[in-house]
Amino acid sequence: MIGVGIAGYPNAAAGNTWAFLQWALGFRSLGWEVFLVESIDSTQCVDTRWKSVPFDQSENKRHWEKTIRDYGFENHSLLLIDGESKDKGRILDFAQQSDIFLNISGHFKVREILDRARLRIYLDLDPAFTQIWAEVYGESMNFESHDLFFTVGPLFENGTVRAPQAGKKWLGTLPLVHLPSWPITPLSGERFTTMTHWYGYPPVEYQGEWYGNKSEEFEKIIDLPSKTKAILEIASDLAIESELKLQFESKGWKMTLAAEANLDLSTYQRYIQSSRGEFSVAKNGYVKSNCGWFSDRSVCYLASGKPLVLQETGWSQFIPTGKGAFAFTTLEEAQEQLDLLLLDPQSYSLAARAIAENYFSSDKVIQEFIRKVEKSL
Repeated sequence: MIGVGIAGYPNAAAGNTWAFLQWALGFRSLGWEVFLVESIDSTQCVDTRWKSVPFDQSENKRHWEKTIRDYGFENHSLLLIDGESKDKGRILDFAQQSDIFLNISGHFKVREILDRARLRIYLDLDPAFTQIWAEVYGESMNFESHDLFFTVGPLFENGTVRAPQAGKKWLGTLPLVHLPSWPITPLSGERFTTMTHWYGYPPVEYQGEWYGNKSEEFEKIIDLPSKTKAILEIASDLAIESELKLQFESKGWKMTLAAEANLDLSTYQRYIQSSRGEFSVAKNGYVKSNCGWFSDRSVCYLASGKPLVLQETGWSQFIPTGKGAFAFTTLEEAQEQLDLLLLDPQSYSLAARAIAENYFSSDKVIQEFIRKVEKSL
């Protein structure tokens, strides 16, 4: 059983949905019987303009049902509203029989169901921030009722990160990609693209230092387009006429709306696969903590045969660099690596796919995940 956050993010959040869906597809591909479960509050129900509406008229309902139908989970899923559903008995029975309840980002909070599972695993998708929120700010991150704790900040496992452990023993995992859903595509397009929430959420403080968002990391390399022959595009949530967006455009960046690239799962996929590759910074908090974070979006670029240049967070300790994936720490390194990718596009495309197959394939990531679970019991 997998706790997800699909219905809760109904508008222009395809990347978010893919992050949950790939774990479900990956487990199912390995022969697991997978049941998706989510619970949202009725107050979260909105239409496409974010206006509050009843659940039956909501985009939450439409997005959930379409995703479940398109990926064949009709008989293996349940969405609860305010913790209730007429089919609640069915999910209670399934939870009782489940070997694992994988609660991604701790989204699922209905204790009546969680407590029935034999083994409850918390999977953190926002390393450093999750732990700081819990330990420093006292936020409830729904750690209760979980037996094991995983994070996509793999360096938490060896205790070398510049972030608290929040009283938990964290096991590391890489993000994954369901390769059959993300085939390699022919080279097309000239843009190196990425998608981002510019500010995301307020920065957090830990031991006198502030851990921020992508905004400040992008601002450090605002002059990059003038240094490279590569075309760089950011799909963001900055308003069309925002002063900051216009400032980046004046420096040579192509700026577009993330909402347009995130309309639905297929639109999101087309945006990635029509790119030459990905260029992106990481959240300042990931960089500062050196937690090893690697983007669940970036693995989709790699699987599609799109090489990437991604800011270093410690991830190069796990993933080979210098062919399909490049880690940078300075503007000069970013420029050199982007220009290198322009020299032999076909070779770098094949190298990108090979990294996805060898390191981020859902089969391999989940098999290693289960190995760590078994070793921890």
